[in-house]
Amino acid sequence: MRKKYLLYICVLIIGSIIGIIADRNREYLINGQFLRDHLHLRKAIADKDKVIKSNDIMIFFAFGQSNSANYGEGGYHCRNEVYNYYKGDIYKAEEPLLGPDGKGTSVWSRLGDMLIDSGLYKKVIIIPIGIGSTSIQSWVEESSAKKLDQTLNYLGKDNIKPTHIFWQQGETDNVDGTSKNQYKERLKMLINVFRKRNIQAPFYTSITSYFPYNNNNPLGINKGITEAQQEVAKEVPGVIEGPNTDSLNLAYYRYEAVHFTEKGLDRLAYEWFKKIKAAEAN
Repeated sequence: MRKKYLLYICVLIIGSIIGIIADRNREYLINGQFLRDHLHLRKAIADKDKVIKSNDIMIFFAFGQSNSANYGEGGYHCRNEVYNYYKGDIYKAEEPLLGPDGKGTSVWSRLGDMLIDSGLYKKVIIIPIGIGSTSIQSWVEESSAKKLDQTLNYLGKDNIKPTHIFWQQGETDNVDGTSKNQYKERLKMLINVFRKRNIQAPFYTSITSYFPYNNNNPLGINKGITEAQQEVAKEVPGVIEGPNTDSLNLAYYRYEAVHFTEKGLDRLAYEWFKKIKAAEAN
């Protein structure tokens, strides 16, 4: 009887502790990225240095908010040598990619295959760290900036420099009412984060603001944000205008009118590919 009583007390105490931990960390319990941090069970490739030092390889850094961060529909399996760099290791690229916070599918693995199929590159390494609903301010000075800094530190330790940087963001700033001048200033600050670390890779900024809710802009497009992105691409050396994602707003491209369907991801990847191919032809 006494043993049963002690067991009951132990169970009660352990249950209370678990409850406290869960309450304090409840956001992590439903966070796909947290689970993949600890339970992804993916095996890093053994010949990491060999891949990094390959000829004809693109190493692209991809970030922004949800449409850069595994929030797409469906699935995708790479058919070429497309890899995913994550916290000092390299993995065969699988969806959802390691790094972003979403639990769905990204545009980046599709883009990797297109780049290799076209003959522009033989191998591609993706460094993805997008976070849903983030503002540009978050990436410059707030919580997302910490993730950016940590990832760049990992790359520095491995002596890896991205060959390309892809920025896809703007929807949250549309809703927040960020002014054109504010967005331009912050985007320049963000670009400078890479330049201060002597990463001179071309920085592609997508033309992105479309969000059909919580704003009064015509068709949900904020011209101040898109003009800021376009002007930075014209004014700052090493910055290239990426695809206009606002133009991909038809129902069969977006589910819930925001994130991309499989058809939308295919088209978005192609639009990124066209911009890269055109820039590299010059």
